[in-house]
Amino acid sequence: GSSPSSEKNFFEEDSLKEVVRSIRSSKYGYTNSNDVQVSYSSIQNYVSDLSLMVKRGLLSAEREFYSPVRLRGGHHASDLEDHGISYIELRNIDLNPFETYGFSYEQAEFLHLFLIYLLWKDEGENCDEWVKMGDFYTDIVALEHPLEHTQFEIEAKNMINEMEQLAETLNLTISETLFVQLREMLMDPSKTLAGRLYKESEKSSQGQVATSIAKENYKKSWDKPYQLAGFTDMELSTQILMFDAIQQGIQVEILDRQDQFLKLKLKDHVEYVKNGNMTSKDNYVSTLIMENKTVTKKILQQHGFRVPKGEEFQTIEQALRSYDFFATKPFVVKPKTTNYGLGISIFKEDASYKDYQQAITLAFKEDSSILVEEFLNGTEYRFFVLNNRVYAVLLRIPANVKGDGKHTIEELVVQKNRDTLRGRDHRTPLETIQLGELENLMLKAQGYGTDSIPENDEIVYLRENSNISTGGDSIDVTDHIPDDYKKIAVDAVSALGVEICGIDLIIENTEVPATNKNAYGIIEANFNPSMYMHIYPYKGESRRLTMHIIHYLFPELLKNQSN
Repeated sequence: GSSPSSEKNFFEEDSLKEVVRSIRSSKYGYTNSNDVQVSYSSIQNYVSDLSLMVKRGLLSAEREFYSPVRLRGGHHASDLEDHGISYIELRNIDLNPFETYGFSYEQAEFLHLFLIYLLWKDEGENCDEWVKMGDFYTDIVALEHPLEHTQFEIEAKNMINEMEQLAETLNLTISETLFVQLREMLMDPSKTLAGRLYKESEKSSQGQVATSIAKENYKKSWDKPYQLAGFTDMELSTQILMFDAIQQGIQVEILDRQDQFLKLKLKDHVEYVKNGNMTSKDNYVSTLIMENKTVTKKILQQHGFRVPKGEEFQTIEQALRSYDFFATKPFVVKPKTTNYGLGISIFKEDASYKDYQQAITLAFKEDSSILVEEFLNGTEYRFFVLNNRVYAVLLRIPANVKGDGKHTIEELVVQKNRDTLRGRDHRTPLETIQLGELENLMLKAQGYGTDSIPENDEIVYLRENSNISTGGDSIDVTDHIPDDYKKIAVDAVSALGVEICGIDLIIENTEVPATNKNAYGIIEANFNPSMYMHIYPYKGESRRLTMHIIHYLFPELLKNQSN
């Protein structure tokens, strides 16, 4: 329990001597009158008594039965007779004020073990008398002072010992500290929830303690508003899709948590979704096309789109022999099939043989085949295309830091990584900035090292490629990109035969018509484009792409909303 006291005038009469362990669990709390009697001796008696209490007017409805334990089998108590008990409700557990969600893992672990313990214990001869005895004991303990030892201390010690013995006998995996904590609370009631809350309240008031905790929880909640509580181990786009689906009344079932595989169900309509936007709307060969950068380029080129020229290599030796061909012109080295900007090196000017060799080696670490192709001058934009329409355009700025004339590049990276939007493994809108081989190679090309101190307001780039996955910044520019470039993106995606795609265009000047020669170039198409970077951009307007995915999969939702 953790409701030791009430605010003034909470009770109409001064009937309760406060402070206590739990007002809520006592006869002064969330309980029915003594006239309400429901038997647990059988399902038939339970259902019959509930119905009788309602008929007599002692309960306004079945749901107004405030027993510590309720049996559930359907929407109505009568369903229990047809379907049996689906689950039980444990209803008189006070919220834990010290936990963000009002309930801790340790409490869940204890309750789980406690219920197993109750299954193991012999029942009393008369079920209903046993229940009454339990209610009587509960009321006594609930109305004890929160800092006093309970008068049932011996019984409690025996119960803890038996629970520990049961856990050992059944070889249950239990936290090492669980029984230690239980015994500590029994021996020192100030460590119980009620004891802790009472002692904290003595310094000010229960209201002030509650307000202070609430403010801290509010701050924590808004530190990372993009996360779906309970599912933060999953990829962020999947979390957001789940959130939106639940809001729309769609039943969400996780088929494979590790593989981000979901089943979405609305009435009889079922859709399967992997990684947030891989659906039945796109066929398998389309995915294979986009996974292979060489095939993607060839198909786009055959349809009249501009793509960078280049060569494919299967060995380091092959690639090194072509150094002279690329050395004097801007070029890019990248793996053939990998995503997220891994293993990509960009040389806008002449590259030394040593740097070229290092770039080739890094690319081969990510794939068995690599591409070396011309560098297209301009700004890279990510177009998110769904069902022949561009829903978002993102400008991705390569990983960078802004100098202040005081701190080193390494220190500036640490500072920027403190942003709560940044994290790892696509669980946050932005990725943590790294200082690895590629970043050091980039710094070296600019005449810097990690211990260099940039001038005030000087921007130092740590990567040439602009992937958010490698620490870049995301800026929404959807409303600033002309329609002719959006049409290029839509037509290119159509040429690849897909419905959902993230396609990357290099555009030198958006004010120049897309029909001009070399106005744009397409460098990549992605079959599973990240959505979170559009939904939570570093700067600019949020584009809730997950809602568009849901409406695309379940068009009946839009029809219902329009009616």
